[in-house]
This record gives sequence, structure tokens and C-alpha cells, in this order.
Amino acid sequence: MAGTFSLEIVTPAQAVYNGEVAEFQAPGLDGYFGVLHNRAPLISALGPGQLKFKDAEGLTRYLVISGGFFQVLRNKAIVLADAAEFAEDIDAAAAAAAEQAARDRLSGVLSDAERTRRQRVLAFAKARVKVAGQARR
Repeated sequence: MAGTFSLEIVTPAQAVYNGEVAEFQAPGLDGYFGVLHNRAPLISALGPGQLKFKDAEGLTRYLVISGGFFQVLRNKAIVLADAAEFAEDIDAAAAAAAEQAARDRLSGVLSDAERTRRQRVLAFAKARVKVAGQARR
């Protein structure tokens, strides 16, 4: 392995992960980006989506995040997420039902701000369904 770096994932409610990883991929606002050992410093806003990393033992782990911020500096990466769940902790049926409910709430006349908020909820719900499917791999 080319090298590892420290990754910490935290939400307002809990520390989700803290350990060494070999690679990392996250949902930036303009698309996914990856991080490897000795990455140049970076700060980025995160959107809802799948966060993936390979731990020091080579195991690929999947999480869903609702958004937040990311920083990497001197081989230490930190994710500050609004919410985060590992794939194996997501109930796939409940996630699919939540996605359908989020789709249903997008119909009708909505203000621009409310439509934007509901689209973000839908994006997180869709990401939960996608990441739940990763738990079975």
C-alpha cells in the first residue's frame, strides 16, 4: 500500500469513525473527489451522497452523509457531517419508503426555498438507498 492517512468522521451527535485509511472518496458540491496519502491541503463543502474509504487493512467501507464539510492537511482528514450512517446500519426497506415519501413531498406549489430544501432531503434519501445496497456486497 502506498501509504495511509488519518480520517475522522464526526456529526453533531457522535464520532462516527476515527482511524487510518489508504484512500477516501466524498461527494463534493460539484461532484465526487478522492484523497490519497500526501494530498495537498484541501477544504471543501460536501453534498448529500456516498462517502467511501478503504481502511488500512484494505476493507472498503461505505457511509451516507447528508452534507457538511471536509478538510485535509498534513495527512489528517476530517469530515464534519450533518448526519452519517454506515451502509450496514441502514434499513433498505425504510430507506426506500423515505425516498418515495420525499418524492411525494416535491409535488405541488412550493416556494423556491422550500423546493430547494425538499430536493436536498430527496437527494439524501436517494443516497441512503444507494448506500444501503453497498452493505450486501
